[in-house]
Amino acid sequence: MSNPDEKPGAKAVKSRQRVIGARLQAMYDDVVRQGVPDDFEKILSALDDLDGSQPDEPDSSSGRKG
Repeated sequence: MSNPDEKPGAKAVKSRQRVIGARLQAMYDDVVRQGVPDDFEKILSALDDLDGSQPDEPDSSSGRKG
């Protein structure tokens, strides 16, 4: 049902926004599925060892779990 208060072209704008949102979500999901590269994981692990963090405790500075 159309809203009489909508400006002309608002429907097209909303449609484009939905397409952009879906594409951004797909790209984000792809990046998340890729995971952390092994070399980067080694660097993070070495940094955890340097600061004495426990692997199961959240690191308050990065928000990353060990």
